[in-house]
Amino acid sequence: MKRKILAALVLGTFFGANAQNDIEQFAVSNEGVRYKIEKINMDGQRVQEGDLVYGRFSVYYGDTLIYNGMNQPSQPMFPVINQNHIFGGDLIDGLRMMHTGDITIFAFPKDSMIAYNTGVPKNTQADYVFYKVRVDSVKNLAQLQREEQQKAMQAQMEESKIINEYITKNNWNGATVEGIYVKHIKKGTGAKAKNGDKVKIHYTGQLLDGTYFDTSVESVAKENNLYNSGRKYEPLEFVIGQGQMIRGFEIAARQLNKGGKAIVILPSNLAYGSRDMGIIKPYSPLMFTIELVDIIK
Repeated sequence: MKRKILAALVLGTFFGANAQNDIEQFAVSNEGVRYKIEKINMDGQRVQEGDLVYGRFSVYYGDTLIYNGMNQPSQPMFPVINQNHIFGGDLIDGLRMMHTGDITIFAFPKDSMIAYNTGVPKNTQADYVFYKVRVDSVKNLAQLQREEQQKAMQAQMEESKIINEYITKNNWNGATVEGIYVKHIKKGTGAKAKNGDKVKIHYTGQLLDGTYFDTSVESVAKENNLYNSGRKYEPLEFVIGQGQMIRGFEIAARQLNKGGKAIVILPSNLAYGSRDMGIIKPYSPLMFTIELVDIIK
């Protein structure tokens, strides 16, 4: 499906008539953009193809205010890239006319907005949809991507250092298996769990600084201020190999025989990666104490 830069809008509180959106006041560019300049900063940086526009905007259906973001903090809004261009004189064409510091109102024909699935309802009475846009800054998308990649590499290097320091400090004598670190503390009996098996596992999760973030063991929860009276503390059940758990946890489960117990360290690429999970920050290695209670074939 073709990407649409004008995302579906949530209808908000309706306001009274606003004469600023009289279509007779709007000029038309060579590209077909209907626009009215409220503020222009010719010394500002011109928006270019490949830029991500930071700023704020409001949306009107005719004179009815649908979304008001002009008083909100500046944020990334619209990527100015060709694949987001959907019709002649659309928002992408309009943004290419702007500089940082500019405030411009754009008028888009309702029929075009509806035809290209921009989220405007078919029963909209107004002839035009107006976007009031303020550009605060622009950043090149390619440069942003390079910066993000550099940050990720730096974070991963720091993570590797943290893991190695933990292993050295704690005289870790476990093995590395499929990218995770495993130290068995109790050998089980019977067959190992494998892909397709339904397993029941007790677990306790920690960061490498010792912070507990989750557990299925009631006594551990009470000892570490994690206890929730509305939760059942019982073994976690899942089927290995179906993507129900983070990948490192499934690898760890396959290292145990029934009744076995181990401590495992999962690098972030086998856990939550760059995602911010609250107490678990991006690129955080995780440590689990796990016990394979049962295997259901």
